[in-house]
Amino acid sequence: MTGVARLMDKLNAKVFMENEMLPHLLLFAVLVLSVYSQVMMKSRALLHSSVSDSSVGYLQYLVGMATDWRVLSAAVATFLAGVCWLLAIQRLDLGYAYPFMALTFVLIPVAANLSFGEPLPVAKLLGLSLVSIGITVSALAR
Repeated sequence: MTGVARLMDKLNAKVFMENEMLPHLLLFAVLVLSVYSQVMMKSRALLHSSVSDSSVGYLQYLVGMATDWRVLSAAVATFLAGVCWLLAIQRLDLGYAYPFMALTFVLIPVAANLSFGEPLPVAKLLGLSLVSIGITVSALAR
């Protein structure tokens, strides 16, 4: 790579970092990682669940969860979501960014319905719609 090409790459990276698109991509990453984490933990909880309500059953469940690589990947996803959040709020007003996190209240029930067949009754769909409308109004008020 020539010196001019390297300089252009650095300038493009700087422009991208200062661009308003990056913090929004970080918010999107927070949402994706959060939904992944919750759905993965639920799927593994169903797999490791114990029919026994004894202390041994609970211990087996916790050990199974703690040693399951998919549960650990969900924990890593949660950590990475936190990192993305910290980077996003460095560049965005908290009052603007935080309402987007309410999208998890919409996305996770929808993902649970698609992944596990959890019900989405009309009343819940109405509530999810209201959350979505609130987020839209909040974002447009910027």
